[in-house]
Amino acid sequence: MRKAQLKGPKQRGKHSARKIVSRRARHVTPDDVLAALMDLFRTLHIDPSDLASRVTKIDPDFRLAHRLYSHTAAIGELLTEWHQNPKYLDESGIPIPIKIRGRGKTFYGLSRDSATNLEPATLLAELKRVGAVTLDKKQFVRVRMRSLPVYNDNELAVQHTLMSLHSFMMTLRHNLDSDPLNNDQLFHRVAWNGAFDRKLMPMLKIKLKRRGQDFLESFDNWMMRKTRNRGSHSRRGGTEPVLLGYI
Repeated sequence: MRKAQLKGPKQRGKHSARKIVSRRARHVTPDDVLAALMDLFRTLHIDPSDLASRVTKIDPDFRLAHRLYSHTAAIGELLTEWHQNPKYLDESGIPIPIKIRGRGKTFYGLSRDSATNLEPATLLAELKRVGAVTLDKKQFVRVRMRSLPVYNDNELAVQHTLMSLHSFMMTLRHNLDSDPLNNDQLFHRVAWNGAFDRKLMPMLKIKLKRRGQDFLESFDNWMMRKTRNRGSHSRRGGTEPVLLGYI
């Protein structure tokens, strides 16, 4: 019995040592990043086989200087406007149903004010397709959500993934080029905890989703209040979309 009792702890000790060695930290290499990128492209059904030849044709200076404004971002601004502009809210602050076109409060008027780069008819069809709006029996447009369910639709998921990846790289590049001691740096922080109890992961995800949504909406509301007084079309004229950075 004594031998068995002594043998047990030694075996556990060896097992723990092997575990520590297998989890030893190492630096992330460019190959790791490229492998993850190739895997992401395959998931998106984008053929990565000719990337090397395509890279040689890209002008890096143009790509870095060019500011993208995605289709999904334009749609998101319309949904935000609908949820924040008092013109489209009832007394309780709830978005009201609006006519498709005509006089007064209409979907065409809303889309021209908030998503000037998209045709209202195309925009309405897209919002209906993803379930963001519905048409009632009187042909009034009713909004169902403030943000797009990007992962419920394959086309939106691909565009959202590519735009997020591009924006994240632009955030990193911006911070690398900026003085870390000034206010020009974009917010980018990571919280690490290797000893976190994995049983609490579902609770952590719920908390992050709820608080993260509240965080983004609070800044979205603040930016909306700061732009509305400059005229409905000033958001596109000579300005660039604001990037908050990534957490």
